[in-house]
Amino acid sequence: MNCPKCPSLKLERVSVAFKDRGVPGPDATTKELDVDRCPSCGGVWFDLGELAAYLDSGVTAPASSTAVPDPALDARSGSCPKCGMALTRSPAPSNPRIIVDRCARCSGTWVDGAELDKASGKDLPLNERLKAMFGDLGKG
Repeated sequence: MNCPKCPSLKLERVSVAFKDRGVPGPDATTKELDVDRCPSCGGVWFDLGELAAYLDSGVTAPASSTAVPDPALDARSGSCPKCGMALTRSPAPSNPRIIVDRCARCSGTWVDGAELDKASGKDLPLNERLKAMFGDLGKG
């Protein structure tokens, strides 16, 4: 698969180990999540369900030693690295200030390298994180 923002470059497979929060009890159960990262821009491709698992895990994908995030790449449109369909821009589910690129056909999500750390919503104040999760409950 090639990077949607750096189309001449192949994505590299990266494994991220994390504690499985779905298993109750004191024994730590670990899982691995395989994601695809661009070695140049640092963007990451998440297949269907992987972004939610990544955000829920609280871990950070290991940074590429050669990646240089470029905010200008965010404005560049790209094609899905899996199926080739044009990606559409939409707010990240956990942080509406971050725009991600989604594939309507295979439901994958591209997060630019410059936005990856912000996609978790941890940079938002608590009230904005709650609003992103639950909507504006004060208005009826």
